[in-house]
This record gives sequence, structure tokens and C-alpha cells, in this order.
Amino acid sequence: MDDDFQKLVYARLQALPKGYSISIGGVGDVSKEEALQHVSAKDKIGQLLIAVDRHYFDLIKSGEMYAGITD
Repeated sequence: MDDDFQKLVYARLQALPKGYSISIGGVGDVSKEEALQHVSAKDKIGQLLIAVDRHYFDLIKSGEMYAGITD
């Protein structure tokens, strides 16, 4: 599952527009291309990006993401 999720994160990042960057606290701005490299390498920043996406998808799956909005 981890490899599949890594591929999902990579695909999501690939879909971002050219010139897009992500701001990561304690790291700074990471370009789309740098993010793709980090996710591929599964280094510290790549693992962080994967963990953030996993948390986001878990919130959606549990319904917590939209709690209060649709009530």
C-alpha cells in the first residue's frame, strides 16, 4: 500500500501547474519538480509530503474534512 500511495502522491504532484511551489514550515518553498524528486527518493521531505497527503485523505475518508460544513 505504501508504494501505491507514493505513486498516488507523485501523480497528484505531477498534475500541478508548471511553476507551482509548496511552502513547508522549517524547510521553505519546494518547487513542483523538487517535490517530485523528494517523493521519488522517499527522503525526509518526500516522506513529509506523503504523510501530509495521507492525513488529508484520511480526513476525507473519515468525514472529518467536511464536518460542520454539510451539517
